[in-house]
Amino acid sequence: MRVFANVVEKGSFTGAAKHLGLSNALASKYVAHLEEKLDARLLNRTTRKVSPTQVGRAYYEKCIDILEMVDELENTVQLQTGTPRGHLKIAGPRIMGEAVLAACVNDFLGKYELVTVDLMLEERTVDLVAEGFDLAVRIGKLADSSMIARWVADYRYVFCAAPDYLANSEPLVQPSDLSHHTCIVNSVISPSNQWEFIINGKRKTITVTPRARGNADAAIYNMILAGRGVGLCLLPTVEADIAKGRLVRVLQDFEAYDRSVYLVYPHRRHLATKVRAFVDHAVEWFK
Repeated sequence: MRVFANVVEKGSFTGAAKHLGLSNALASKYVAHLEEKLDARLLNRTTRKVSPTQVGRAYYEKCIDILEMVDELENTVQLQTGTPRGHLKIAGPRIMGEAVLAACVNDFLGKYELVTVDLMLEERTVDLVAEGFDLAVRIGKLADSSMIARWVADYRYVFCAAPDYLANSEPLVQPSDLSHHTCIVNSVISPSNQWEFIINGKRKTITVTPRARGNADAAIYNMILAGRGVGLCLLPTVEADIAKGRLVRVLQDFEAYDRSVYLVYPHRRHLATKVRAFVDHAVEWFK
């Protein structure tokens, strides 16, 4: 029933098999067995598309209710025993995932030994349902959707530079001074080479000429740390460097890169224990 429901939702045996971790042949076999047992054709199959028959659509609607009851029962047992288990597929932005989210997941794995995790870090916004993700970590303003969004933290990007770079450069007191400085630009945050600032209480942008651009937080950080110029860094990843004097925060009075981190997951009547466990863990971890 679960394979059949996934075939209907994904529109193909390939999509359902991939989501459930099965071979195409096994997924097809399960559905064929179900049709044989019911003595009814549940799916219309063509070379391009798989769609439910009228009987199949009605059966699918009942399947969803039954599968939710099964999931609820399993979740109840797991909550009582305190042992979340299963495979958890998480999407997140690479911009913060390599330094922050990976550490959160690492601690989660240490707490729940029966859960396995597939962490996918990409800059695009994934389709959770179509691509089979249990939840995603997203940053900034969220688009309206039917998903549940759980706030977990606020964080910020800060402008940093190495002490040696600043010692050999002109003063950097206000954003307009950047015209005399070497800039390292994160192309994900600033695709048009524009940096935002709060100037006299208003949000303004200044176009900079980058010496280097990159789409990975770690790459930007390493160039700034090496004294190549001024750039934006995720604050949690550079706090230790700032405290030890390896980096210096600049233009602090004009910072405009406050962001919020959310956990986003499909609206389900009964949230899987593994998902609930990760949500609770992440909320505490980000504190």
